[in-house]
Amino acid sequence: MEGMTDEPWACTELSEAPEGWIPVVETGWAALVLWAAGPDNFVRVRPVSRERFGSLVRGLPGGGEYREPFRLTEAELASVDDDIDVYLAEADIPPRPRGFDWFIRRPSKALDDEMFWADVWAAATEQLPVDGLRPSRMAGPAKDAMARFYRN
Repeated sequence: MEGMTDEPWACTELSEAPEGWIPVVETGWAALVLWAAGPDNFVRVRPVSRERFGSLVRGLPGGGEYREPFRLTEAELASVDDDIDVYLAEADIPPRPRGFDWFIRRPSKALDDEMFWADVWAAATEQLPVDGLRPSRMAGPAKDAMARFYRN
């Protein structure tokens, strides 16, 4: 683990994404889930390119949508990382090391990526009141949910 000192984020660093693992989206919630999964269940990869893209989505008359990709600037990427750090800090979790793509081990081959994130959300929030959906209240339930996912 090259130069890692923050234990919560100490994990294997690979040169490419592991086959079958789930890419972690760039949100505070996804970073919290990654932390909750524990270092045996996530890895990081230094991307070849830091280029990231977003999509501008516009509704079309009569339904449907039009997606227009755009490249995120370095300032926008830093802002995303800053927002994730704020979210994690509210849950009393140290910031993730920056400059990596993160991947989480798929707990079941039957789960596709979208179903995984939906199931984690449902499991972590099922006992919380709607006004309790704050990072500080979600860290424990997310950790419990991930332990159940990887135990089964």
